[in-house]
Amino acid sequence: MVPIRISTNLPKDKVNELVLSHSLDGHISILNETNENETSSFIINKKKLDEMIFYNSITEMVFNLINRFYMDQFVFNRVNDILVDFIQNEIDVVSNTVYDLLQDNDYFTKEKNKIREELRDYLLENNTLNIDGYLRFRSDSYKELIDLIIEKVVLDIQMETEYEEFIYMLQYYLDSQFPKYDIVNVIINENNYYLVDSKHKKIESPILYSIIEEQGIDDFSQADILVSSLIVLAPKKIVVHMKNDKEKDLLMILKRIFTDRLSFCYSCNICDNYLPKSDSE
Repeated sequence: MVPIRISTNLPKDKVNELVLSHSLDGHISILNETNENETSSFIINKKKLDEMIFYNSITEMVFNLINRFYMDQFVFNRVNDILVDFIQNEIDVVSNTVYDLLQDNDYFTKEKNKIREELRDYLLENNTLNIDGYLRFRSDSYKELIDLIIEKVVLDIQMETEYEEFIYMLQYYLDSQFPKYDIVNVIINENNYYLVDSKHKKIESPILYSIIEEQGIDDFSQADILVSSLIVLAPKKIVVHMKNDKEKDLLMILKRIFTDRLSFCYSCNICDNYLPKSDSE
């Protein structure tokens, strides 16, 4: 099989380690050359190796090389082109996040595999690949992927901003409430939540339920009702009783809203009376 020559305008020492890391234990020999224009070239000879394994390996090498050394500036340029109304600090945050997601193989796998397939198809049809030229004329899939990631990152940032504003609003409302209890105990048992006062008597929240019923809200979860009830009751202290930390999202919201009013308990009389015994007990 005719050797494949891959060239890049990046300096040889910058990419040499990455290229050699894809040598497949000596099955592929890589010769480093630098021409008079200081363009690095890698001549790759197939040895005793299945053809598709060979091409998949070379494709992965080129894909990783592009991701690591070309995409930072590529991403920055695309973010600047798209987010024209954003300030520089926001552009930097989005650019860095997009770049990190490009490096993470757990995200956008479908789109990244499409790029890999295009690279492999090109290598199957051509014995030479100039990476800089390839990106100049065949970068549509990269642009689509980066634009998609930018959209996701911006949406996540907007949602996070809205979430922070929502938490601030709840905290403001909570602080304006007159405390109806000194202490409220919250018992978390699987997906069921109970409110108990300092005398171990269950607390009902008929006001909240009546509001939900009147407004026809039927998509309130038990967690929503719990958080809303605690805000309405505005206790000076909240003790959460539970056997484990499975309800991480709920616990995070409670911590954000109630901050220093909140504490946790895993073993007491209330825990023993309301929570099931563990297998070890």
